[in-house]
Amino acid sequence: MTVVALDLTNLYPLTWKPDWSALKRPIYQSLVQQLSQAIASGELLPGTQLPPQRELANFLGINFTTVTRAYRLSQQQGLTYAVIGQGTFVAQTAQQTVTISRHNSQIEAELGFNASFESENQRLQPVMKQVVSRQTATRLLNYDAPTGSLHQKVVAQAYLKQIGITVPTQQLFIASGGLNALTIVLLALFRPGDKIAVDQFTFANFIELARMRGIKLVAVRGDAGGMQPAVLDKLCREQRIKGIYLMPDLSNPTTVTLTLHRRQALAEVIKRHQLRLIEDDYLSFLNRFRQPALPRLSTLLPKQSVYICSLSKPIVSGLRVCYLVSTLADQPALRQAMFNVNVKTSALDVEIITTAFQTGVAERIMQAKYQRATRANQIFETIFPSQTPSHDRQQAFFRRLPIQTTLTGQEVEARCQAAGIHVFHSDRFLVGPNTPQPFLRISLASMPNAQALVKALTHLKQVLVAQDLLL
Repeated sequence: MTVVALDLTNLYPLTWKPDWSALKRPIYQSLVQQLSQAIASGELLPGTQLPPQRELANFLGINFTTVTRAYRLSQQQGLTYAVIGQGTFVAQTAQQTVTISRHNSQIEAELGFNASFESENQRLQPVMKQVVSRQTATRLLNYDAPTGSLHQKVVAQAYLKQIGITVPTQQLFIASGGLNALTIVLLALFRPGDKIAVDQFTFANFIELARMRGIKLVAVRGDAGGMQPAVLDKLCREQRIKGIYLMPDLSNPTTVTLTLHRRQALAEVIKRHQLRLIEDDYLSFLNRFRQPALPRLSTLLPKQSVYICSLSKPIVSGLRVCYLVSTLADQPALRQAMFNVNVKTSALDVEIITTAFQTGVAERIMQAKYQRATRANQIFETIFPSQTPSHDRQQAFFRRLPIQTTLTGQEVEARCQAAGIHVFHSDRFLVGPNTPQPFLRISLASMPNAQALVKALTHLKQVLVAQDLLL
């Protein structure tokens, strides 16, 4: 049967009119390719609502289900997002990678990349010498103990207990950094097409990982206290959501910390709908200084959680070490994914971190970073006094700075870069519809010292005022 498309180009008031004559099989993939080209060329701008699926199918003379498959694929690729009852829209970041990495060009003020007070790394030099000078050092260079040796896990177990996680070594393995752990979790426990609930603004690299895996992120509206449990509950009843990704402490990029009450309320919803929780505790060491300490969300949901504890921010970023805790039932799938991605975690990296814990060097590094983060936040609030001080944010490694503008995120970043400042706009972290409250994420841990941070933040303020961007 031959399908003939009528020439309805001028009759249908559609926001997007694909070229029927250019469609190739499989048609749904060809449609997505045309959609991507329309976005890249500027024909379709971020926020544009795409035609209703049935109307587009009628316009093209194809099956409704073909358009449905195309729209679903476009969401998995990060080109669009859907709002139940409203339609499908072009994503704000449809044609740009939002991955966060260190800026390579010459820049005067690095306030974008979220480093970890790198000058503290020198404290590890004697530890590194100690590890490599041991007679047994070459044993760290083979394939043995791919997920960490028993003595390394026992030391990890002791640190985890300090921050509120009590776990047997059988439920613990060591990955090559936080992003590596997230990659392993998505490969092992989720499939393309699965849905994971996230904050409306969430970790940019997790957005990219999900996009590469074909996993759809579902934005959950929040308030000043973080993700709203009632909204999550409603979305879970409306959609088939499999998992949830959260940073309960100083969430990246909003710096929101969930209260005990909010953690308990979210845990109830997560348990009710049997979601698999991915808890990203990238600033785990701060819980050691908090009185009273807040419970790790995973401890409220021990049977359906994966807990990720990266040591990049607490100790050192260049040694890729992360403690990953899961149920015994999830361990085989996680190990298989880890073997296929890494073969093994670097035993040398892990041994340096382990020795740093055993010798007290790790403790001194964490104490120093706590003090430096406190000072950095004081500097930020002095230069930007309009930002309401918050006890929960006093040791954040970055801050959220609201701006006023009709410019795109890329345009704002470009203007700052032209002035020698590297910053990240909130668009990089956005999942779902745009919001009328854009902001910049300002790193406080990338400059070499307090004096350099004062200079960089002062320069940033001058640029924002001159551009009429500062609220």
